[in-house]
Amino acid sequence: MPYTPSQIWTAGVGALSRAQEGGTKLFEDLVREGSRLHGGALDAAQKAVMQAFQGAQKSVNRRVDDVRDQATETWDNLEKIFQTRVQRALHQLGMPTVEEINALTGKVDQLTRAVDKLAEADGKARKPAARGGKKKKTAARKKARSKASRSTGSRSGAVPPGGG
Repeated sequence: MPYTPSQIWTAGVGALSRAQEGGTKLFEDLVREGSRLHGGALDAAQKAVMQAFQGAQKSVNRRVDDVRDQATETWDNLEKIFQTRVQRALHQLGMPTVEEINALTGKVDQLTRAVDKLAEADGKARKPAARGGKKKKTAARKKARSKASRSTGSRSGAVPPGGG
C-alpha cells in the first residue's frame, strides 16, 4: 500500500510531536544521569586530589625533618670542631684548663690553711718575747729606711724611673 505524500507528511509531524514529548523526558533523564555521574566523578576527583595532597604533605614533612636533623648534626659537628680548635689554641698559649685551675685552687686553699696555722703557732710562740723587743725592731726598720732613702734619693727606697 502506497502512502500518499499527505499521509507521509502527517506521519512525520506525528513522529516529530512524539519525539518532542519523549525528547523532553529523555533530555531530563539524561540531565539527571549526567548530574549523578558528574557528582560521583567530582567526588572521586576530590578524593584523588586530597590523597595526592596528603601524600605530598607527608613526603615534604619527612624531607623537612631529614634536612632539620642533618642541619642539627652538621651544626653539632661544627661546634665540636670549633671547641677543639679553641682548646688547642688556648693550650698552645699556655692557658690552663678548668680542671687545672680547680686543682690549683684546691692546692692554694690547702697552702693558705697551712700558712694560717703556722702563723698562728708562730704568733703564740713569739708573743711573750715580742713585747720588749718590738721598739727595737721599729727603730731598726726606720734606720734601714733612712739609709735606703739616702742612697736612692727617695724615702720609699724604690728605684726611680730610668734606673737612676
